[in-house]
Amino acid sequence: MDRRRFLASVGVGGFAGLAGCTGDSRDKTTEETDSETERPTRTTPADPDPPTTTPQRAVEVPFRVGSEGFERWTGDGYAPFTVRGINLGMTKPGVFPGQAAITREEYDRWIAAMGEIVNVVRTYTIHPPAFYRALEAYNESATDPLLVLQGTWVPTPDLLEAEDAGQLSATVDQELQRTVDVLHGATTLPDRPGHASGTYDADVSDATLGLLFGIEWPPEVVAATNEADTVGPAEGRYLRADGAPAFERWLARRLDRAVAHGKDTYGTQHPAAFVNWVTTDPLSHPYEPFPDEDRVSVDPDAISATDEFDAGTFAAYHAYPYYPDLLNETPAYVDYVDHRGEHNSYAGYLNDLVDATAHPLVVAEFGVPSSRGIAHRHVHGRDQGRHTETRQGELVAAMYEDIRQAGGVGGIAFAWQNEWFKRTWNLDARSVPGRRPFWSNVETPEQRFGLLAFDPADGVSLSGADEEWTDAASVPATALSDSPARSLDTVRVSHDYEGLTIRLEFASADAPMDWDTTNALVTVGLTGRSAELPFETEVTAPADFVARLAGPSDSRLLVESSYDTFAREFGWIADLDLDAYRNGDAGFVPVHEPVSLGYTVPATDERVPFDAVETGELRYGNGDPTAAAYDSLTDVYAAPDGGVVELRLPWILLNVADPSSKRRIRTDWAAGLDVTTFEGVEVGAVTYQPTGEGTRSGAVELDSAAAGMAGSTLRTTTYEWETWNQPTYDERLKASYEVLRRSGWSGSL
Repeated sequence: MDRRRFLASVGVGGFAGLAGCTGDSRDKTTEETDSETERPTRTTPADPDPPTTTPQRAVEVPFRVGSEGFERWTGDGYAPFTVRGINLGMTKPGVFPGQAAITREEYDRWIAAMGEIVNVVRTYTIHPPAFYRALEAYNESATDPLLVLQGTWVPTPDLLEAEDAGQLSATVDQELQRTVDVLHGATTLPDRPGHASGTYDADVSDATLGLLFGIEWPPEVVAATNEADTVGPAEGRYLRADGAPAFERWLARRLDRAVAHGKDTYGTQHPAAFVNWVTTDPLSHPYEPFPDEDRVSVDPDAISATDEFDAGTFAAYHAYPYYPDLLNETPAYVDYVDHRGEHNSYAGYLNDLVDATAHPLVVAEFGVPSSRGIAHRHVHGRDQGRHTETRQGELVAAMYEDIRQAGGVGGIAFAWQNEWFKRTWNLDARSVPGRRPFWSNVETPEQRFGLLAFDPADGVSLSGADEEWTDAASVPATALSDSPARSLDTVRVSHDYEGLTIRLEFASADAPMDWDTTNALVTVGLTGRSAELPFETEVTAPADFVARLAGPSDSRLLVESSYDTFAREFGWIADLDLDAYRNGDAGFVPVHEPVSLGYTVPATDERVPFDAVETGELRYGNGDPTAAAYDSLTDVYAAPDGGVVELRLPWILLNVADPSSKRRIRTDWAAGLDVTTFEGVEVGAVTYQPTGEGTRSGAVELDSAAAGMAGSTLRTTTYEWETWNQPTYDERLKASYEVLRRSGWSGSL
């Protein structure tokens, strides 16, 4: 579609307007009351007629949407502006977003760091006054201002309950009006559960790139709104959606009123758009296996600007490479060759989307997480998770290049900070919902999209640093062999918000560990049950989990099969022998997590089977972010001189549903994934020689044990910790941040 021709037809020629004219931006404030409820109220009629507006006034248009994208007023005219942005959530460790707990000092620090790598920060909702004050202060001295693309949130539960979005019109309009008032620093918002409040006195309207309304619209709500058709005509002063379905008319009416409030109250206009995503894009996707992912469309081209809307409108999409599955199954995308000469389904999709969209298009969310776990595969390796921080930065830069090469007018990466409160479909049932912000679930991809990490204060880095173990519990080892290949001297146990940490210290070490002659088993017990350890050790221990350390290619965490939550939750679809797992006859088994429940591709009837990964595999590396060889996915550090081996086991893989309140998943299969409390964990270790055929009894030769043996039973030590309600942490810019800073994102074409 010819974007230039489309925009000309809806009045691009009027964009110059009265840009640069001055006017009092604080001549009117909105009265606020405390009578609102947290849940949006429904109105009758569902979508009332627009209110009477004040007479037109001179308008300031600091930014507008031109035929090729965003443009910025320079004082002499409009110049092109390419978006390179970052999404900013409203959370940090220990709080939920609705608590609005980020401080002014944190905003100052974060905005300064953002300004090094981006020109736009996108928010999803109104932040506390401190954000806008910090942004205003930064821009007063910055060479290049940091712009805000301001969002207005609509809670998904409220939409799902209402079904017809038109039932929420009045409350949504009020929130959009508040948003405009906040940007002009001209309102005081009352205390409301789940919302920011306070006096907004920082005017950032000159640094406002635009208004971005809404969320990833649930397709069932879009369909229900269209079917109910309670929304009136959308022929506003600034935006119209003539002849469009009801949901698009609803969007147009909401945005029209927001634009009208800015114009009539403050004499300003800003570009406006609504959030969209692949699930409700206007394209047809015959290879999408799940009907809801291609059930209904929301088309930005259904909404157009009138001649009175000088700032204009644009298209905004959330688009990730691994979701929905159509990005893995559509041949035209899978076979698409990008500007690098590489197969790239993400670039293929973006090219189709931009070509099908008349509006200038910004990808308002994209990225990959640096999580240990993975929740979805991508056909070309841009998976949802299991990327190092360095690789995360490289992929974000590459995706930004893809967006620009496809003709997008910019991209906004997700996200600025890691968000501990988040959950992911394949693990969310294994953690306590109300406690997620208090610990760091390294397995959950949704928690690790950020460029800013929150590392546990006084945590263990997995780098062999002796000082990090000063306060650790110490367990002496006992020699079991006269000629050990490598003698274990001491085991130390500690923990942090990410997991249980264990350090094996070996005596007389002067060479790297020879894994062909020395292996180690580290046992962890939570339930008090004893089990026979694997690998022909002929040792019994109070162990639910065993970590085998046998070198970089053969180290893994195993779980006693009756305590395998993967089998309990997904074993039926993974075709496991559930009876053998339930009664423990399967012994110790690898730890898995699912990445796909399987599906049938409708265009071909091809069946894609259930898929899972062995997430218990242990990765060797150096976990110190300051080290040249830093690997953010490190599970095991083995010192070059062989004297120390350090291990971190993520809480969720040990069936700890919340370490901060010490709750674990119950042993009873009938209880599903219900949790119970526990006091501590039993930790033990045994080293052995795996070479040869073992002794005449068939067992391997044991070298040492911590805390010793009682006959054939491994003695263990009980490790306990205090519960907590507020984590202490250190901020750290990830390696991905540095990759983006150095590269300039390699995409300013």
